[in-house]
Amino acid sequence: MGVESGECLKKESPEGVFGAARGHPKGLLTLASVELWERLSFYGLQVILAYYLYYAVNDGGLGLPQEQALAITGAYGGCVYLMQPVGAWLADRVFPVRLVVLVSGCLIMAGHITIALAPGLQGLLMGLGLIALGTGGLFPNVIAMVGKLYKDKPVRRDSGFSLFYTGIMFGALAGPFITGYLHSHFGFHYAFTAAAVGMAIGLIIYVARWSTLPEDAKRVPRPLGRKDKIKALAPVFTIAAAAFFAGIGGWITLDNVDLVVLLAIGLVTFAYFSVMIASSSVDKSERRKIYSFIPVYIAAIIFWTMVLQLFTTFAVYADTRVDLRIGFWEIPPAYISVFQVIAGIIAGPFIAAAWQKMGERQPSTASKMAIGLVVMAAAYATFALLPLLHEGYIGLVPVIMGMVIFGIAEVTFAPLIFSASSQLAPRAFYSQMVSLSGLVIGAGASLSGFVGKLYNASYESVFFSVIAACVLGAALMLFLLRSWLQRCGLG
Repeated sequence: MGVESGECLKKESPEGVFGAARGHPKGLLTLASVELWERLSFYGLQVILAYYLYYAVNDGGLGLPQEQALAITGAYGGCVYLMQPVGAWLADRVFPVRLVVLVSGCLIMAGHITIALAPGLQGLLMGLGLIALGTGGLFPNVIAMVGKLYKDKPVRRDSGFSLFYTGIMFGALAGPFITGYLHSHFGFHYAFTAAAVGMAIGLIIYVARWSTLPEDAKRVPRPLGRKDKIKALAPVFTIAAAAFFAGIGGWITLDNVDLVVLLAIGLVTFAYFSVMIASSSVDKSERRKIYSFIPVYIAAIIFWTMVLQLFTTFAVYADTRVDLRIGFWEIPPAYISVFQVIAGIIAGPFIAAAWQKMGERQPSTASKMAIGLVVMAAAYATFALLPLLHEGYIGLVPVIMGMVIFGIAEVTFAPLIFSASSQLAPRAFYSQMVSLSGLVIGAGASLSGFVGKLYNASYESVFFSVIAACVLGAALMLFLLRSWLQRCGLG
């Protein structure tokens, strides 16, 4: 393969995070780099968003009730991923995928600048809207391009996605560090500015390494004619107009926005599966793969609901239940998620190496996902035990231990939903199928807002125990279905 289609890394010239993984395409580093910086800006905002919403005005926040703050945080996470099917459709039918990613990155940067410069709730909502639009175009299409790098390397696909995910976790690590520090020392708006700078750096790297993207990134797989484009975009504009007027009319409020977003995600998901299953462009074997993706999708919703409580339940937990002091130093509550990310970064390469070393003997993708869910259940079981072992505030060290297990679970499971969607995607709906792996994160984000509102320190142990049991149920489902899923094409 030449450079344009993703030339393999040479043994004697390893590159960064991926140096130990010889034989992977150069485009993997390019795509991981842009996603690293996008995740830096995304997580940098996400870890302080709830605090910005419910902290008092005197403390630099907006002074909203805590329940409203958690609802908005969850709804924002849902909106970010709700836009992904639109971004994926644009890359499948209208514009080359590499152009969609570039423009989307610019929208994300503009959103962070808006939040930093425009005061109050109105400025925040405008900025969050731009970020949601931009992430909807960037995230699923970057994932889709990673999948295309491995179309002739199926054995390396899971390993490649694990490396990719580990690489972008560096962004998830740096984001909270940077914005948490800036918020603590200079205020919220300096932190928001740093998120914009991070996205700008990602775009510069992306353009500089443009030539390493897969050859398919230059073309539109199934281009529409001009009239067809207008006709196809009409429903999008209709839905946007309906949402706008619903907001003005008072039907969508800060109290119910998380429910509205969750219902929208449910409707879009149902529509996507229905359209793909009914399409004449999908053959019998591909239709079977789509059906097999449904239980994987359900398990992934449960998984992401648990992960994204980092920004709802655990935001409140760190702020109100944890003794954040280490000696004479007290860490910001936003730093709690950092320990989870560090664990994922350390564990990720070992997990990727293990799958790659096993080669054809490695467990199926469904079995590996079940393992990730079991580890996640262990993390929540740890948090269920802590209030039984500690009176009053919980010490930082045991919380860090729980976060380490949390991070290992994420890096075990999360890359595999992207791998699964790329394996099971029909040819005619490739980017759009991959976008469902992003939409599932949106469903998890919205649900994390609902779950976060149920959290109460008075029944903390029961709360975390019930969550652990739900995750184990999802793991059992995948384990029992693993043989059928493998026959359907989930390797």
